[in-house]
Amino acid sequence: MNSDVSRQAALPSFVVLPLIMEEWLSASHFPTVICDAQQRVLWHSAGLLTYLEGRTCIRMERDHLGLSDKRAQAALSQFFQSADAPTAVIALEAEHHGKSHVLQCRRLRGATDVTAFGLRIICDDGYRESAVLHFDEYYGLTRQETLICRALLRGKTVQEIVEAVNKSSDTIRFHIRNIYQKVDVCSREALLAKLRLFLFD
Repeated sequence: MNSDVSRQAALPSFVVLPLIMEEWLSASHFPTVICDAQQRVLWHSAGLLTYLEGRTCIRMERDHLGLSDKRAQAALSQFFQSADAPTAVIALEAEHHGKSHVLQCRRLRGATDVTAFGLRIICDDGYRESAVLHFDEYYGLTRQETLICRALLRGKTVQEIVEAVNKSSDTIRFHIRNIYQKVDVCSREALLAKLRLFLFD
């Protein structure tokens, strides 16, 4: 039995179904890990251990996931302990050979109070931010701007946003201009390109 099958079998059945529905157990070109709040690995995708060979920023020690970057490790622990944030993006220090890695993190709730955490490891040479990033906090967006920005990233039109938030089209366009200014972009395409790592769907 390979390690991926045994990892998946270790997941309780009431956790497996929601994870399948959220596609965290499906094949992905990004290495994926599911762990508990103590960073104990419950499941990992095929090829993870091969991917981690020779890398220093992320490691597997027995059945635990560890990060060599202390700032990133503290940020991950803080995310696990916080009940408020459903997602986070954590940039890791670049490795010696110049590769940058980003952890895309999501809180995954099962059918009970048990909470698991999905982590996708993304190698992205163009990504240089160094913090735990929730784009609304990082770019200083208001609550209304965040709502509209998320709708834009999901491909919603201005009219669809108007109907969803019950505001005038002029108000929505005003917020969109503010979003573009704060994120330093001038189009929806540029916004999507800049915030692509914050998309978890």
